[in-house]
Amino acid sequence: MLKFIPSLLTLFFISSIQAKELTLEVVSEHWPPFIIQNFDNKNETSAQKISGIVTEKIHHILSTSEINYTIKTYPWARSYYLALNKPNVLIYSIYKTEQRTPFFEWFCPVHQKTPINIYKLKSNKSDISSLSTLGNSIIGVLRSDNSHSYMLKHDFLEGENLIVSSSEENNIRNLLNQRIDAVIQSKESLIYRLQNTGFTIDDFEAGFELHQNNNTAHCMALSKSSSPEMIAAVKHAFTLWLNK
Repeated sequence: MLKFIPSLLTLFFISSIQAKELTLEVVSEHWPPFIIQNFDNKNETSAQKISGIVTEKIHHILSTSEINYTIKTYPWARSYYLALNKPNVLIYSIYKTEQRTPFFEWFCPVHQKTPINIYKLKSNKSDISSLSTLGNSIIGVLRSDNSHSYMLKHDFLEGENLIVSSSEENNIRNLLNQRIDAVIQSKESLIYRLQNTGFTIDDFEAGFELHQNNNTAHCMALSKSSSPEMIAAVKHAFTLWLNK
């Protein structure tokens, strides 16, 4: 019996190291109803429980693994920077675009495609039906997100027809206060963000749909510099979840 003790101790030591390695930082943004940061009324930066339709799916995926993980929300630009530059960081929900594909390990889909449209108040006379007519409107965009990149790619200019913000809540406030003509939103998210504003979705008109030729399914993406053990563990957990 004594001769097996060193081997058992070695296995225990290896297991302990592996458990420590499998610590995952999960990052996202406040994108209700898909990802909801339940803000503290007194301190909007305090860490609170992250909920939402897609967040629950992330919990289900990772719960099948032995990964120790935490979920935090930041402005999108910061979450994307962390996932791009730091090992063992998982970001969701993120669209898998041609530009982003080489930089991450991808897991798609986590949630079905979500159409993204230009929206304006019906009282606003701007023509938002096409990209060509949108050039005469001032549009609020979220810094460094996929729609921001889309508009820049189609020759829209910051400070002229694009006003860049760090949060969609700021964009909605600017729209309701008539500082801008339009915002870029999913219908589900716009409905959620209009709560307690005195406005409803019926006060809005949907216009041009962005990303029509791209897959806008929700994905999660793991930083390319993550450890092989982490990549394998997330792949295994995702496969199990897909096959349920």
